[in-house]
Amino acid sequence: MASVKKTPPPQKGTKESPPASHGLMLVTFGVIAAFFSIALVFWTLIPYFQMTTYLGNVTKGRIQAIHKSDFVFSPYTYAQRMIRYEYLKFLEEQKIDKTTLYLFDDAIQKMEELVVIEGTNPYQHIRLGRAFEKKVDILQDHSYFAKADEYYRKAIELAPQRQETYYAYGLSLVRQNRLKEAVQMLSAPPALDPDIPISYFYLGLAHFNLGKETYIDVLKNLEFSFQRIPENPDINVSRNIYEKLLYHFYTQGDAQRMMTVSERLAQISPDQQPLYGQVIAWMKKNNNQVPSLQFQGGKLSTFMENRS
Repeated sequence: MASVKKTPPPQKGTKESPPASHGLMLVTFGVIAAFFSIALVFWTLIPYFQMTTYLGNVTKGRIQAIHKSDFVFSPYTYAQRMIRYEYLKFLEEQKIDKTTLYLFDDAIQKMEELVVIEGTNPYQHIRLGRAFEKKVDILQDHSYFAKADEYYRKAIELAPQRQETYYAYGLSLVRQNRLKEAVQMLSAPPALDPDIPISYFYLGLAHFNLGKETYIDVLKNLEFSFQRIPENPDINVSRNIYEKLLYHFYTQGDAQRMMTVSERLAQISPDQQPLYGQVIAWMKKNNNQVPSLQFQGGKLSTFMENRS
């Protein structure tokens, strides 16, 4: 009969060793837990406190505290995208002179750091373009327009189908008195779109600055915009332009366009509505003849009915 080996019982005081995979699993879970703990801090807590610190200071006007704070801008978290953009925007809207220019330059520098890290957003480049235009105003140094151009062109490159990029650069070109370039920029698709009437308003502004020889185009474009969006984005600018158009078409004896301009002025100049109303009523009554008007400083001052 064959003998059977007996397994000796385990000796007292000894334990079976866990498998090696168990230890590896504990290490893996430890690494994962550490990763998510760090991620929680870096992706949630740090950006939260960066943003609340920034907002707490900016709402109280403590710009120096923001300027001197290392924590608001470092480490670089996803909150920096908004903080740096809004910081520069806030300072653009403030009165900056040569004594506070260092604050503005600091905000520009932080925004330039942002576009190096994640510069695919065209609005970030537009914001920088406007910042350098503000430096032109502060220092009366037109050389900063070249830097503004650089950022506006980059915005168009990043978003060639977005109207806003063309508007920003086109209006900058108007400021630079590069008027033909501005008209070309604002009159080509996608800048000019009949489905977005405000595009015609901006083109009208560019044409207006070219001079009186383009006033017919100015009126055509502004009227296209007004007829589709009565809520004009800059009523004061529009009123000023229409007042100059009225004087111009009056001196040209252009009754038809005088009527169009007078009707628009009656709408956008409530305080002068009775005066323009008289002009409109007389012209309708007299088969669109040109009445006798007096102007002061290029603005209609007196309606005299019969033109001598």
